[in-house]
Amino acid sequence: MRKKHELLSSVTLGGGGSTEQPMMLRAPLIVMFREPSDGMIVCHIHPPSGWGASEYGLILCDLVRHVSRALKVKEDDVWEWLDKERHHPTTTLSWPS
Repeated sequence: MRKKHELLSSVTLGGGGSTEQPMMLRAPLIVMFREPSDGMIVCHIHPPSGWGASEYGLILCDLVRHVSRALKVKEDDVWEWLDKERHHPTTTLSWPS
C-alpha cells in the first residue's frame, strides 16, 4: 500500500494539473465540473463493479466532510443546505448520468 506522501507527490494539487504534469484520474468514482459555456453542472458517475446506492451514500457523506473542512464551516451547516436542496431542488438534471 502506498503512503499518503507518496500519493500526494504523485499528482499535481490545485488547478487540476498542468501541461508539464497533468493530473490523471485513475478509476474515478464521480467526476463533476461546471461547463464554462453555460454554467451547467456536469456529473459523470463511474461505479466500480458491485457498487450501488449504499457505497455512493458513504462517499457522499465523505464529500460533506471534505467540503466542510475545505470551506472551514461546520459539517452541520453543509448538511443543512444539503437537506434543503434535497427536499426542494433548485435545479433539475439536464441529462441522466
